[in-house]
Amino acid sequence: MIRQSVAELLKKILGVEEIPFNVPPQREIGDFSSAICLSLAKERRRRPMEIAKEVVEQLETDLPPYIEKVTLTHPGYINFRVDWPKLTEELIPEILERAEHFGRTAPVKQEKIFIEHTSVNPNKAMHIGHLRNAVLGDTVARIFKWLGYPTEVCNYIDDTGVQVVDVVTGLFYLDPPFFKEDTPDVQAIWRKVPENQPLDYFCWDLYARFQGEVEKDSALKENREKILHQIEAGQAPVATFAKELATRIVKAHLETVAQLSIFYDLLNWESDIIHQGFWEATFELLKQRGGLRFETEGPNRGCWVVPLGGVVETDEGVKSLDKILVRSNGSITYTAKDIAYQLWKFGLLNKDFVYRNWGTQANGEALWTTAPDGQSADHLQREFGKADRVINVIDVRQSYPQQVVNECLRQMGFEREAVQSIHLAYEVVNLSPQAARILGAEETEEKRAIAMSGRLGTGVKAMDFIEMVKRKVVENADHPLEESVASALACAAIRYYLLKFTLESQIIFDFDEALKTTGDTGVYLEYAHARACSILRKAEERKILFHWRNGVVPQQLTETERGLVEALSEFVSVVARCGKNLRVSQLAEYAFDLATSFTNFYEHPDPGADIQTPFIHLEDENLRHFRLSLVKAFQIVMANTLKMMGMPTLERI
Repeated sequence: MIRQSVAELLKKILGVEEIPFNVPPQREIGDFSSAICLSLAKERRRRPMEIAKEVVEQLETDLPPYIEKVTLTHPGYINFRVDWPKLTEELIPEILERAEHFGRTAPVKQEKIFIEHTSVNPNKAMHIGHLRNAVLGDTVARIFKWLGYPTEVCNYIDDTGVQVVDVVTGLFYLDPPFFKEDTPDVQAIWRKVPENQPLDYFCWDLYARFQGEVEKDSALKENREKILHQIEAGQAPVATFAKELATRIVKAHLETVAQLSIFYDLLNWESDIIHQGFWEATFELLKQRGGLRFETEGPNRGCWVVPLGGVVETDEGVKSLDKILVRSNGSITYTAKDIAYQLWKFGLLNKDFVYRNWGTQANGEALWTTAPDGQSADHLQREFGKADRVINVIDVRQSYPQQVVNECLRQMGFEREAVQSIHLAYEVVNLSPQAARILGAEETEEKRAIAMSGRLGTGVKAMDFIEMVKRKVVENADHPLEESVASALACAAIRYYLLKFTLESQIIFDFDEALKTTGDTGVYLEYAHARACSILRKAEERKILFHWRNGVVPQQLTETERGLVEALSEFVSVVARCGKNLRVSQLAEYAFDLATSFTNFYEHPDPGADIQTPFIHLEDENLRHFRLSLVKAFQIVMANTLKMMGMPTLERI
């Protein structure tokens, strides 16, 4: 809050986009400084001190909020001293009064935000890479809801893709009894799944096994093609079996992510996009608006393409930069379906799904799903899609298809929607050599990172990881933990671990690092919150009242008091910034800084003193009142931060 207001003034005065801040080597110089004038000197051909002097003169005519003094030091630093008592007098009572609503403001414009995340192929168990997607998307959704935006969260289910086809083919033809079209015994196929093994785990192994077998067996390849066409055509009993398989695995996926408090508003199935005629409507719209071209010659002859660059000569020969949406045999590409789906999200397609209630989730909220036997949104008196802004959480490998989708929107004249189509791209999760060896991968010595592979069956299953973290939490606790507490701490540990990396950072998964429960971890945040609750609980047990009143703020705050007040003051600006740039790692970083500031305050409220008196035992009533109020303010802001990160707010551990 303080630095942001100063930064905005400096941007206006200097006409720059970014203002760097640092902490001076001596506190008497100021609470924070900026070297912006040093970096501008060369560009403006002026001495840093000259630029800084002019800036200080302008600032002194109207000091930024809560700044009591601005000074200048060589070779051109601008230093700011904060009026800590004034800031504290205004900030703490606001936090105490607004409590769980502190920091919430109604958005200037009521935009509907549509967020799609998770979207795991329903052919096998989830792995930790899928969890990164789900945790990122869920946290972004929580931030927008916190900021007051109507937000809809969707999980897209590709139930007609080749991955599902491979598992169905494997179930039908790898082991007896084999599927026979003349006497289809589907129940016999289901009995192949062991009763003591979850279906998604069984399919994990089956999918990897199938990849090895299909390359050696031409009959298996032929059966796969046959299964693919029957699923696409909706032909029973194969398509019915495939849908039931996908449905069962989706249920397993939902149970997995629910362990991390991840929930949705809507499940969208690709089979419903196909059967509702979304592509046909999109195809006509693309042709009408000039977004498609039919190729009569060249490498894309007979195809409908999005014109993105034409044909070019390369060292490898003639190459087309255009994107094929309809192949010469009439089949459509994945990108074509993505375009149709994106149009629906914005309400630009004169088509809609029909819906039914899937059930009630663990958070008490209803989950809806598209379904062939559903009802119209109008009949249900609900509205799905028709968003003002769409955020697709997909890893960086899908950047090009997402760019094609945006370009198609532009070529159809939907410029605003193209701008509001946001690909939240993030780097993938790979395995460290050590983790890969543990999982049975070979030849890992020379590699820094090894990709997880469903085809090879190499990866860390999400539910296994959750259980491993839970066991580690229990092992590291200094006293027995209740099952619910262990689960909550595991949730906090995993979510924080997946959130603290920047979007551009590839996560090199290592078991030792991922299973840490001390230091820069979610467990540390939970203990800080629980400690604050414990202090407040002890004060209540001793009937110590500390309702805020004027005059309790010391004339001079200690270093750790100032540190905590400053951290509390940054909450609003951090959340607003995350809502703009979608960089949720900044929220994780703030949470750790806030917890650290509280720990420093709790352990050293009087830095340098021989004795650190517990707050409830302070004889100075005003000081006791003030410090307990600080604890309560921290507990409120920490709880708000944890909730936004999808983490529990434990009062006891």
